[in-house]
Amino acid sequence: MIEGKLAEALAERARRSTSRAASAVLRERVLESAGRASSDVKLAVSLSEQFPATLEALAAGEITSGHARVIDRLAGKPDYRSEEVILNDAKAVPADLLSRYALRRERAEVRDYTKYKQQHEDRQASITQEPDGSWKLYAHFDYMAGRRASMALAKMAEAFRREEKPDSKITYLQRNADALLQLITRDGPQRAAPASLLIISEYDAFTGELGQPRLDDGQPVPPEMLARFVDDADVYTAFSDARGQPLWLGRSQRSASLAQRMMLAARDGGCIGCHAPPERCEAHHIQHWLDDGPTDIPNLAQLCPGCHHLVHDCNWQVDQDPSGRNKIKAPPDPFPDFGTTTYQLAQHNPVLRN
Repeated sequence: MIEGKLAEALAERARRSTSRAASAVLRERVLESAGRASSDVKLAVSLSEQFPATLEALAAGEITSGHARVIDRLAGKPDYRSEEVILNDAKAVPADLLSRYALRRERAEVRDYTKYKQQHEDRQASITQEPDGSWKLYAHFDYMAGRRASMALAKMAEAFRREEKPDSKITYLQRNADALLQLITRDGPQRAAPASLLIISEYDAFTGELGQPRLDDGQPVPPEMLARFVDDADVYTAFSDARGQPLWLGRSQRSASLAQRMMLAARDGGCIGCHAPPERCEAHHIQHWLDDGPTDIPNLAQLCPGCHHLVHDCNWQVDQDPSGRNKIKAPPDPFPDFGTTTYQLAQHNPVLRN
């Protein structure tokens, strides 16, 4: 709430004078750095002029400044939803996940591959030595190359995990570092299975053609990339009902089959809790296996290990939103009165008083 009142005050001060003057006041009275003060004023002005509903939600304490920055950066741009839709998501998810929720997931007849081409042009990688002698690796990929790299890393990391002793203290990030080193140097003890990229497409029975090829997260597959993959691809056929829900009867076993995991990736597009990519997810039984839950698509959902832990060990529940998509929901708050009211604090902010 304080952030919203501050943004309203900054936008008004910038309107009455200039953004530079508003930044100077913020820097002097709140002791922010020049860069941060300028960024805060720029956001406040943008929200006031382009996204008033977001500014209103921020002032009401319904979202944080982190949410507002995501909306300011993405709302209405190609491949992203409108302010209204993203704002509605912002009220339900943490700011660090909002950009994933903001991606447009509706199917479109016309695909624009400009984003892929620009990302491919902007690709870069570097490895630099730190002052202490350690090394830091940085890479920026287009969404196709990045997804392939992510899947390869997940496969190799899983190979390392299977070989660890039960009492191993190796962390997730340490395991990823070991897996990445072996992928780069090709020198190590593990041999991971090849990573498979899931490409989804509709088949038109009348024309005999495939259309709308896309990754399981909805990103369109460029035609030149599709041609490269088709020759070596395994084709799986799936049927769905009129609402697009998959029709599938799982086998009588606890672990989801390859075909079922592919169906889950196509339906959920990743973890239903945090939207981690499918290659980092596990198939969770909504009605637990020990409670006679079947290994069928309607009773399965994709969860990353962290969100899986929340469900099994912290009493979070799998629920459906109004659109019918699965999500996880926290249990009732055992301390509903914990916390303080922040509105009164806003009245004492020197920027807001002027």
